Amino acid sequence: MLDVRDPAARRALAKRGAAEWCDSSSDIRRQARAALADSPWPPATIERALDGALLGFDAVSTTAETKPPVEAALAILPGNVIGPALCCAYCAAFSGTRLIMKSARDEQRLAPLIQAQFERLGAPLAGSLEARYWAGGDDELEADLFRQVQRIVVFGADETVRSVRERAPAGVSVVGYADSASLGFVAAGTDLEQAAESASWDVAMFDQRGCMSPQTVYVEGDDGRALLFAHGLVAALERREVDLPRARLAAGEDALLADLVRRLELTALPPRTHGLPTLYRGGRSKSPTYVVAVQPFGSPALIGFGRCVVVMACAGLDGFIRAAGSMGTALDTIGVSASDPRAAALVLASLRAHTGAKRLCPLGEMQRPPFGYRPSLADFWMQP
Repeated sequence: MLDVRDPAARRALAKRGAAEWCDSSSDIRRQARAALADSPWPPATIERALDGALLGFDAVSTTAETKPPVEAALAILPGNVIGPALCCAYCAAFSGTRLIMKSARDEQRLAPLIQAQFERLGAPLAGSLEARYWAGGDDELEADLFRQVQRIVVFGADETVRSVRERAPAGVSVVGYADSASLGFVAAGTDLEQAAESASWDVAMFDQRGCMSPQTVYVEGDDGRALLFAHGLVAALERREVDLPRARLAAGEDALLADLVRRLELTALPPRTHGLPTLYRGGRSKSPTYVVAVQPFGSPALIGFGRCVVVMACAGLDGFIRAAGSMGTALDTIGVSASDPRAAALVLASLRAHTGAKRLCPLGEMQRPPFGYRPSLADFWMQP
């Protein structure tokens, strides 16, 4: 029998629950598929998201430190991606924090499933999680909840995080995951077809609605290499339309896409006579299924939806570092493609030293962060 006072026993139970989510044939995964069936996301996206939501949980649960937990916390979840509900719930479970999870309007399905799973698994997880939903802007309700916790973990736009910070009572700390974006970098000498295939998975997953989606991919070399990469990316995105279809467009996105294409027509490199195009629009419908544009080198283009990618050539790694640095604290992840392992190690070391990226990973793995990245276990620990 589990000793509910024993942190090791609690973590063992959390590990059991996480294993259920990682098993695609488990009952909880079948329940999640059914619950998410009416969501905007296609089944392939849902499956890939659930496969990666608790990636590396076993390794973290074996090596993580034991620190005093926050007694009670509130997590205000995003609606643009699938997974943060699982990450928040299992970070809290691992740490020993009682958690209230506020679902987003567009994703109210997973939190109740996790709560029911915790109840089924029994003490000490039973009773430690409460799934809630209320419409945004209910300041009176939120003020009451804010007084019941010691920590608020909030995902959302800068304005959302700022509002929570301003309204949090004295003594309640706020961890905010606000507006941010990510970039790709393809090093000199890299196989461009392979790099494009890898990048296509990062672009297609969640249709670039997440903060770890590559908005601009920089290709080390001249414009010719950037054009070749863009051509390969287009071919790869055509394949992703089959195995990772795009979600239904949100209201107004078709007009935004049309306006975006018009603007990219003005900023893309002039097409070369008898050369590769510099602007691609996928699909045959009114709204493109993807957009790839090759632009002159400059600051990152941050579009943030619709599988719309800007490709730029850069003369060297220093140029990319300058471009990435222009994003400041809004830079989240850099996905790197380098064919030679030694070259990759040097690139990663330089980016680690000279950019403010919160995470570095191979291109193709940007949308599969390890467990404990966003949120982290430390978000549910008492501060020293």
